[in-house]
Amino acid sequence: MVVWSRSRLGLIAGVAIFVGALAALLLTGHDSIQPSADSDETISVWSAVVPALAAIILIGLLPMRAPTLAIRTIGDSSKQLRWLIGIAVGFPLVWYAFALAGVDRETVGGLWALSKPIAFLLLPWLVLRTVLFQTVPGESLWLPKGRWRWIAPIPALLAFGYLALLSPLAGSLPKAADYPDPVVLAIGASLTFLTANVLEELFYRVMLQTRLEQAVGRWPAIVLTALLFALMHLPSHGQGGLPLTLGAIVVFQGTFGLFTGYLWSRYRNVWANIGAHTIINTLPLLLMQ
Repeated sequence: MVVWSRSRLGLIAGVAIFVGALAALLLTGHDSIQPSADSDETISVWSAVVPALAAIILIGLLPMRAPTLAIRTIGDSSKQLRWLIGIAVGFPLVWYAFALAGVDRETVGGLWALSKPIAFLLLPWLVLRTVLFQTVPGESLWLPKGRWRWIAPIPALLAFGYLALLSPLAGSLPKAADYPDPVVLAIGASLTFLTANVLEELFYRVMLQTRLEQAVGRWPAIVLTALLFALMHLPSHGQGGLPLTLGAIVVFQGTFGLFTGYLWSRYRNVWANIGAHTIINTLPLLLMQ
């Protein structure tokens, strides 16, 4: 008789959610949906799935990796983990409740974005008294030790960037006509960089996933964190009905979360994660037509 651990069952359930979401979108004819709250442009689901999976495979094929769990947390890690999961679940649900109450989507989306520093930096600091973790001797969060940890992520980042932005799979790049005011564009891009590219990676990968890895193992932690990361987009990435919205954010944002989660677990280089987020959020603005 095979006895399944909770971690393995959780991993199987998480993978089933990803596969089920993709299958549901395809079977209901929603093979192209709106992936971003900032544009009405629709792209194929394969534009989200293929680049992320290709990057994951490439990371797995490269032999170099950081020592497994080369960190230690400060204080009661199980208590910290409960708080972090509570923040990850509560933050999007609060703003989704505002949307259900009739607050218009643009207002909810703006407040959702502006409140990220509170949810992803201030609250963790208040409840944990530390926003990150204590590194093992010789390690540093902001300056990873070893040149290979800066070089090894590059192939996956380049492959992801090409497939997501420039390949035949990619959707169309932003148009300059849609952003007539360069000052507004610069301010918006800067805020997005700080609140999404930096804070989301610090919270979901560095704070949350790291502790989950210690509790349940690498891949269960990556999958669960990716699903929580997808849930974060619920208030701002509505597709109409709730089932379609959930399917879309799991396939688009969740699959990206799998890629960045594996990237963090493999190299422990937060700059590589910020780079991946910058490729998908900021680089399109620099390449706009």
